[in-house]
Amino acid sequence: MKPELILSLPARPVPYAVLGKPVGHSLSPAMQQSAFDACGLEARYFRVEVDEAGLERAVQHLRDVPFGGWNCTVPNKVRMMELCDQLGESARQLHAVNTVVNENGVLIGHNTDGIGWMRALREAFDQGPENLRILLLGAGGAGRGIATQALLEKCPELVIANRNIVRAEELRGQLQSQFSDGPLARTLKNLRVIPWTEAELEAALRECDLVINATAAGLDPSVPAILPARMIPPSVMVFDTVYGAGCAKLRQEVEATGARWTDGLGMLLHQGAAAFSLWTQREAPLEIMRRALASAFSASRA
Repeated sequence: MKPELILSLPARPVPYAVLGKPVGHSLSPAMQQSAFDACGLEARYFRVEVDEAGLERAVQHLRDVPFGGWNCTVPNKVRMMELCDQLGESARQLHAVNTVVNENGVLIGHNTDGIGWMRALREAFDQGPENLRILLLGAGGAGRGIATQALLEKCPELVIANRNIVRAEELRGQLQSQFSDGPLARTLKNLRVIPWTEAELEAALRECDLVINATAAGLDPSVPAILPARMIPPSVMVFDTVYGAGCAKLRQEVEATGARWTDGLGMLLHQGAAAFSLWTQREAPLEIMRRALASAFSASRA
């Protein structure tokens, strides 16, 4: 749906949406609609294709209808912070908004990416960040949220690698400032940046328990896997925030070594469930959402 069509929607059933560009591939509508239907709620969930340039006008339309709330995906999570009336603690901590609740005209921004990642991690590997030395690949929006959540969960060591080392240093500086004192305080030993070179990555891989791919490298079919099998220890766990065809090459390399691997579908599920609970003040019907997500994913690959 284009933003100009928002005003053509009725206020009942209560509309919700995901805002992004591109957004046609999003599996959130199937997942969230299944949750609304299972709970007997009169609501409809849409895709709205909009980027940062058109976001302010689109948000005004969402207010006017009014929508009950919405999700934000690439590239709108940071800009959405500026358009909210209030920010929840999660949005302030993760410096981005992926979920907005419209409370009687007051827009409250939240971020469920961190908790979604953490719950998916525990589900996939039966371990939490508090027990894992982590190598994070990527310092963009997804990487920033995951890095913050990892430190909030007392990750003992976080190493950040990004092809543009300046962005990695910016993220480290932000985290160092945010976690400058108290029991979660970081040092140069347990929060550091390494150059994106084979030697540095290989050394970090030998010392870590979990690798997180928060880059979009796999989305380009012309480039090789972000890590070749010869660099990946069989003892490491790999969490790819991408799902579908975008993670196929890395998965093949990881599984060739015997290492454990999971994709981003679990994170999508759990961040979506957390968003549903914020909108409705109800416990999300997780298994129903999981089945709807799996079905939509299968259909998208047919």
